Amino acid sequence: MGFCFCRFIMAVLVIVLAWWDVSWGRIALTVLGGLLALMALRRDFCCCAKRLGKDATQ
Repeated sequence: MGFCFCRFIMAVLVIVLAWWDVSWGRIALTVLGGLLALMALRRDFCCCAKRLGKDATQ
């Protein structure tokens, strides 16, 4: 599996939101965690690769 930029961005957002105290932070963490979990079930899936017309397994 190649590098997936959107997974990297989501992981960075999880770290930032874990430390940043905002009222909607828990909701955002839940949504990001759910998306990362769903993407992990499909290990060859990368949302950016489809937009760029590339194969995510490269």
